[in-house]
Amino acid sequence: MSSYEEDITPGDIVAVRHGMKGRQEGLVIGSHIDHHGRQIIEVQLENEVYKAWYPTVTRVRRTISYSRPSAHKQRTVERRIYW
Repeated sequence: MSSYEEDITPGDIVAVRHGMKGRQEGLVIGSHIDHHGRQIIEVQLENEVYKAWYPTVTRVRRTISYSRPSAHKQRTVERRIYW
């Protein structure tokens, strides 16, 4: 992990290679350093918590695009007050 942008933190979506199941995506719920100095990432998969060490975990970047209402539309509100 060389920069803050590459850090994997709890709440990130990551992809891990999980044995026979292949590549799976999950939610990072925690991490710690083991006695070899590796960062162990705890990933919540569909029905289990999987522990993988940092180089085998890939961060998934999600982008969400929102459509903006066009600015050229105009609304007119008429009010009539009778006394």
